Amino acid sequence: MSGLLGRRAVVVGAGIGGLSMAGALAKHFEVVEVFERDRLTASPASRSGTPQDRHPHGLLAGGLRALGEIFPGFEDDLARAGAVPVRVAQDMQYERADVGVLPKREFDLSLLCASRPLIEMVLRRRAEAIANITLRPECRVTGIVPAADSAAVRGIRIDAGSGRSETVEADLVVDASGRGALSSSLLDTLHWERPAETEVGVDLCYATAVVPIPRDAPADWKIVLTQPDPPFLALHAVLVPIEGERWIIAIADHGATARLETWDTFLEASRSLIRPTVYNALRYAHPPEGIRHYRFAASTWKHFERLPRLPRGVLPVADALCRFNPIYGQGMSAAAKEARLLQDVSDRAAAEPDPIAALQAGFMAEVGSILETPWTMSTSADLAPPDSRRTAGEFRGSSAVRSRPVPCCGCRPGCPSYDDGSRPAAAASYSVAGTGHHATDRGGSHQGRRLTAALSPLTQSRLPK
Repeated sequence: MSGLLGRRAVVVGAGIGGLSMAGALAKHFEVVEVFERDRLTASPASRSGTPQDRHPHGLLAGGLRALGEIFPGFEDDLARAGAVPVRVAQDMQYERADVGVLPKREFDLSLLCASRPLIEMVLRRRAEAIANITLRPECRVTGIVPAADSAAVRGIRIDAGSGRSETVEADLVVDASGRGALSSSLLDTLHWERPAETEVGVDLCYATAVVPIPRDAPADWKIVLTQPDPPFLALHAVLVPIEGERWIIAIADHGATARLETWDTFLEASRSLIRPTVYNALRYAHPPEGIRHYRFAASTWKHFERLPRLPRGVLPVADALCRFNPIYGQGMSAAAKEARLLQDVSDRAAAEPDPIAALQAGFMAEVGSILETPWTMSTSADLAPPDSRRTAGEFRGSSAVRSRPVPCCGCRPGCPSYDDGSRPAAAASYSVAGTGHHATDRGGSHQGRRLTAALSPLTQSRLPK
């Protein structure tokens, strides 16, 4: 195997992000091991480690394309497994309080809609089919182990259920564990600075139902997206087709004090949306077995990419870097595009004297340009309700030094971050401790704040023939 960066890479977490990263790294390491605390089944099933997987998920065109580039033929596999093709705009009922229903137009673009467990199962099968990728389920990672005599990582510490800890040595540790706790704890152990965090608090409560698609379902749409009308109405909803000829419907409410516990209360809430589309579609549907709930407090971006250094051999990715409000369907696609970036960076790093350090520096210098657009797209809408909040904290060690309001996100003149395209992009730099590796990103992060860029994930993939 040519172009090797090291002998073993370990990935913490077998979700969409972890499996994507494993595929991206497979050709550059002799062994790639994926550690997952949950039990993994051969069929689509919810996992306790991902409680949000019982709610609608979206794999946008950019994410679908990225997964197809890492795992060629992934789109076909997902379609054969039962995912539902949806034509962008033409099959979508997009409803806003200010303009009503957006026009249905043909953009010659398609998405594939499926439940999170099905998407994850298809991706897991593709990863398991690669000879040097090994999945280790029911194996909890309890920490990232630093090297004794350098600013580097030795490996991970695991609990495989025996009650005894075991150390697995690795050249690279990819932290796709969900919230970045492992990477942050490693920095605490080394007495290094934690990353600053940007947080947009939304206090969103979801109620989700899954019902069979009625025989008399409307033929002029497959997806319904109904936006709120702040400050007058906080409710918004999404209805998506999934495998098995079913709809999955979520109604979200900002700052809700009471949950939608029954089908009757769910239907009544759907009547309160800005338009009656969802209610009219569901009023004669067969009642679901139950209503699922999920609460999301805040979108959080841990700015590991801004730290002056990271220990050599550790890479926080996906939700460990940035957690998006799930209602916008950005998380899986952002993780897949991060994995595609990792694949490109790994290819380039193979020629460097210290390829692991070069991989880290290259990834961290460029990942912000992937996250900026979906972050701005989702948080700009989340800041509309009057009770939402945005703060940025500076973290050192394990405690927050201060938290302060953040100015406007750069969406209009007068904002400190506003960029009309006339000024040169600022350069972001990143280095890996003790290696001398340094990378610079001159991608112009604020360019991604424009609405055109915010829509770009829908213009990067087509449905497989």
